[in-house]
Amino acid sequence: MTLVVGMPASLSGQFQAQGRQALAGILAWERDANAETPNAFRVLHHDDASDASTVREATRRLIVDDQVDILIGPYSSVLTSAAAQAAEAHGKLLWNQGGASDDVYRQGYHRIVGILAPARRYLSGLLPLVRQTESSASTVALVRASTGEFPKAVCHGVAETAKELGFRIVLDVEFEASAVDFADVLERLKVAQADVVVVVGRVRNDLALARRLAESGVNAGAVVAVAAGIQAFQDDLGSLAGRFLGPSQWESGAHYQPDFGPTAEQVIASFRRDGHQTVDYPMAQAYAAGIVVQKCLEEAGSPDNQALRDAAARLRFSTFYGDFEIDAETGRQIGRESLLVQWQEGRKVIVWPPSLAQGRLVYPWR
Repeated sequence: MTLVVGMPASLSGQFQAQGRQALAGILAWERDANAETPNAFRVLHHDDASDASTVREATRRLIVDDQVDILIGPYSSVLTSAAAQAAEAHGKLLWNQGGASDDVYRQGYHRIVGILAPARRYLSGLLPLVRQTESSASTVALVRASTGEFPKAVCHGVAETAKELGFRIVLDVEFEASAVDFADVLERLKVAQADVVVVVGRVRNDLALARRLAESGVNAGAVVAVAAGIQAFQDDLGSLAGRFLGPSQWESGAHYQPDFGPTAEQVIASFRRDGHQTVDYPMAQAYAAGIVVQKCLEEAGSPDNQALRDAAARLRFSTFYGDFEIDAETGRQIGRESLLVQWQEGRKVIVWPPSLAQGRLVYPWR
């Protein structure tokens, strides 16, 4: 029996770069899984246009009209929340590969399984790393988009760690997601003189603000932009990307030891067969979602929603993407920790956690 795997994917709109990467990830997994067991899976996708109302309809269509056996979520927290609403309403289990916001797990949904580390833990290693590198560092500035749960959750996580380690938040400022002029934000950063600056917005926000920061003369020990975790950051900023830090759900140089599924080297080789020389984490986490589904199907013995959800709650295992373990009540991923990467001489270097680090944090930023 061939199981149909459905996925709303952003092939247009603001999330299309990451949406296309996620689709590439699930399609590469489909090919590799079917190479092992012919005709085991068939992927079906609909463009969600990076729009919440469209993703609800695309999700409903996959469940009701297409009657998919497995439902994989889209990229982005906003779209994942919309997909989760539709999945819950129609009684379908959603495998969340692309929405990091913690908010989706606070809605009381019973049909969601998280694959990636949640937003509050995106930068869990940042302040420990800075303190380890420079013991006198003590202040943090938070700069975030005013819309969406993801920026709030990431910054809340940083603020919690700051309190634990004795850092002070000297600036907490919001900007409109549509902003193109960050003069006021830059002036406030110059006045704040924080040791650590954290920027959290949509990709285009991070790129624009990071460029302005690099050109502005703002001094800081460490500067983080969430978008610095993807190759597009270096492609857009060029040499200006140097020393920026970013979170990453996965890097090809992170040598996890899988006890189920292919190795990282095998996954990278698979993507290269499709012409992808660089494997960003949106591709890897979508591929990993397929691996997790396979393991849970093996454990459950059936594609039944409840059987799969129960299997996911019982299992503890590792894939090329890292450890898998969910909170049994909410479905939130608790087994993973995000990586921290820094752009050094034109390449991403893993600097946290220590067990996977490829190099030291270059400090200060400027």
